[in-house]
Amino acid sequence: METIDPDLIFTELLTGEGSGLILIGLAVAFLVAIFLAITAGWFRIILSIASFAYPSARVRAMGNPLVTKAGSLEISGAGDLLELFERAERLGHQIGYREGISLDDTERLIRVYHYAMLTNLGGTVPDAIRPLINGYIQVYQIREVAVILRGLEGGLPKELIESRAVPIASLTDSAIRKAAHSATVEEAVTRLHRSGVVPRIRELWTKIGETSGFSTFESALISDAYRSLMMAARGIEESQYEPAVLMAGRMIDCENLRILIRGRLRGMDASDLMPFLIQTGGFEITEPMLRDLVRTADLTELFSAIRETAYGPYIEPHLEEVRKTRDPGRIELSLSRCILDIGRMISSQYHLGSGPIIRYLVALQIECENLGTATAGLMLGVSPERIGDMMVMEAEA
Repeated sequence: METIDPDLIFTELLTGEGSGLILIGLAVAFLVAIFLAITAGWFRIILSIASFAYPSARVRAMGNPLVTKAGSLEISGAGDLLELFERAERLGHQIGYREGISLDDTERLIRVYHYAMLTNLGGTVPDAIRPLINGYIQVYQIREVAVILRGLEGGLPKELIESRAVPIASLTDSAIRKAAHSATVEEAVTRLHRSGVVPRIRELWTKIGETSGFSTFESALISDAYRSLMMAARGIEESQYEPAVLMAGRMIDCENLRILIRGRLRGMDASDLMPFLIQTGGFEITEPMLRDLVRTADLTELFSAIRETAYGPYIEPHLEEVRKTRDPGRIELSLSRCILDIGRMISSQYHLGSGPIIRYLVALQIECENLGTATAGLMLGVSPERIGDMMVMEAEA
């Protein structure tokens, strides 16, 4: 059998006699390049799915038992606070309750636990979804800042303001202490700005706080946090874009509906109400619709305008009761149930990506709210049945 001479092959490739082989080689290389270009998207999808496999399995294993009917009934049936938190611990939530502490201190403990869980989650999720988690955490950071500033505005003792606040993200114990011990709201704003805790806080104070009053400034701060959340959602990689924007947009919609309903019940006109709203970033209630809703005359007209949205079925069953009592609590609970259901839908629809993490995120918030409801109910002597009625639960499958 004739042996293959490599030197001969390369010699032919470098001469006219090897031009055919060169063309074949180029054709093969071209086809390989096309194949790689076509399959690159699939490789990215496979890598993305793989990166979410463990974090999603982890949050599924942890679960959110306090938004299930069984879990809610478990904690609402506790006889006292010690039993309540022992039951919560058996269900996976170690709050660190100490017998005999006040309602304020107990509520603070729940916030400390919630923020610790959020921080832990933010450190374990894939890079693709981390900006959304950080944006979500920023909303709570701004709410803590707002509480500090509101205490200063209301003249509360500085030691009390400091003791009630909970550190989260860049709002450290040191930043809390410096802000809480400021002589005025403006001084606290300056200190928070210099420390980098809230980069835009000075700008918002100069633009709004100095001219429109503290309430409008506080609303502007919170609105800015939600806008930042939506910017984070829109800026993450394409594979996680849809669930992130859906979550952020629906949260903004529900927050705006809560503000609108309170405003309608108080008879606020459009010009007074508009500064309190998050005016960009809504998912279904976009800016033109939001302006129309602000101009509605009362709660009935407001509901007529949103009847066909995803929120209509959650509001309608409680509309008559709220209209009579002038208490928006029942509708606000229903909107929390809406967010919980949306989280569950996102988890189901985007189960190979960030869906389970997003669902866990929103359900954890409601679990902590349910714990707060049970705590307050027990300390105020409310019946277990009434406590259970005020909790937000997922629909049973």
